[in-house]
Amino acid sequence: MVKVFLSYHHKDRRIAGRLKESLGVLGMDVFMAHDDLEPCTEWQREILKRLKQCDVFMPLLTKAFRSSLWTDQETGIAFASKKLILPLKHSADPYGFIGKVQAQKVRSELEGTCWKIAGVLASRPRLREPIRDGVIAAFLESGSFEESARRAAALSKFEPFSKAELNRIVEGGARNRQIYGGWAARAVVEKLIARNRSRLKRGLIQRFQKQAASWG
Repeated sequence: MVKVFLSYHHKDRRIAGRLKESLGVLGMDVFMAHDDLEPCTEWQREILKRLKQCDVFMPLLTKAFRSSLWTDQETGIAFASKKLILPLKHSADPYGFIGKVQAQKVRSELEGTCWKIAGVLASRPRLREPIRDGVIAAFLESGSFEESARRAAALSKFEPFSKAELNRIVEGGARNRQIYGGWAARAVVEKLIARNRSRLKRGLIQRFQKQAASWG
């Protein structure tokens, strides 16, 4: 699981919380100080520990970010520790030590933003496997036809898939009615099958096709 340290001004707690939730759906372990620190915790020590442990440091750059007493210090520590830094540009640009780091724009539609973040992180060899594991799991756990359609479109951008990933997608798709019964999601899986038939277990293909046919 990819560990994320989300740095933000307390005024932006609401959007930070929504980012944490959406990234969590994609299998990331996101640390938010206001949510995750117990009242009795020695918070400075805990923050330093979480900074040391994180795989990715994500500063949520808003107009309020620079006015915090702590965000610049957290950013400086992450930079000095040579952490992977992915600035999230909401209403301010990267500055200082991270001024030249490419930022990911935060749109009002946060689910799409988080899938783009996952795509950026998946390009890093060390993070590739856990990120792809998380996005596949999110697709297979789709809870509605609309959700499965959105996630199928996002998932397709992570191609090509390994043999194990392909079999997992087809097997999971055959278990979820929101996928095999949803036109858009089913079409994505069917295209994967058509392009990768020799790499898939025949029984899984038949199971998915049977489920899709039973739905109509």
